[in-house]
Amino acid sequence: MTPIPLYAAAITQAVSGGDLDQLRKLQTLAEEHVREHGDISTLLSLLKVEIAKLT
Repeated sequence: MTPIPLYAAAITQAVSGGDLDQLRKLQTLAEEHVREHGDISTLLSLLKVEIAKLT
């Protein structure tokens, strides 16, 4: 399985660049991701539980 990149780096770069169009595009992408997959912190908690079960 290939890891899926998260948007954190792109968002951080866009915020530091101050490009309003880019910020809006990333906002849309991030909102779509949350709608489709849920909140990343919740998913991280689930991931940790599954790892703990296997160790």
